[in-house]
Amino acid sequence: MRESIARVRALQRRDESGYTLVELLVVMGIFMGLMTIVFGIMLTMARQTKDNLARTEATEQVRIGLMQIDRQVRSGNVISDPAAETFAMSGADTHYSLRVYTQTDGVYQCVQWRVVFGATSEFGRLEYRSWKPSWQSTGGVESWRTVARDVVRPTSATVVETDPSTWPPFFVEQTNAESSSNAQTIRVTLRVKDPDQREDSKAATVTSTLTGRNTIFGYPADTCSPVPPA
Repeated sequence: MRESIARVRALQRRDESGYTLVELLVVMGIFMGLMTIVFGIMLTMARQTKDNLARTEATEQVRIGLMQIDRQVRSGNVISDPAAETFAMSGADTHYSLRVYTQTDGVYQCVQWRVVFGATSEFGRLEYRSWKPSWQSTGGVESWRTVARDVVRPTSATVVETDPSTWPPFFVEQTNAESSSNAQTIRVTLRVKDPDQREDSKAATVTSTLTGRNTIFGYPADTCSPVPPA
């Protein structure tokens, strides 16, 4: 009986004495480990959310521009081959410029799109301008306007047919459709990456095939030539 009472009192004294230093250190170590894991997960999620928001914003700019290009190409009478465009014509490299003779509400005009990069920047701009076919005598040449920013170059100088990230902004899509223009169907591909994204995050690729419905009618190919100074 006395031994039982002694054991009970010993347990009571142990309960009153609390944890030992070693036990406290072990508990604190476990707690800190769990907190590190939780904060790591939260930080990763915050970075991913920031990247996604930045990518969505950059992509939205490009999609708006692509919709405008689509309207102009679909009503286009003459679509020049981007492979034939030169720096002197647009201020951009070959395959980085697109020229279309189009009409909107009965108004005929020449439009030109280009993707240009600054000398020290990895990010480019999607720009647009238009002019009247008779600009040499009547004027009517609009200045370049920026439609979208944060455009990045293809991942490779070598085009891989199965990899859209290597495609240039503008090129002729091979098609069997009857056409008097060498560039009736155009593939437009734009890669964007917001500067707020992490350096190791991937750029978003927006691509679409656009077809000029009126190019089958045989308009003169040089309607939008000569081109105003870029």
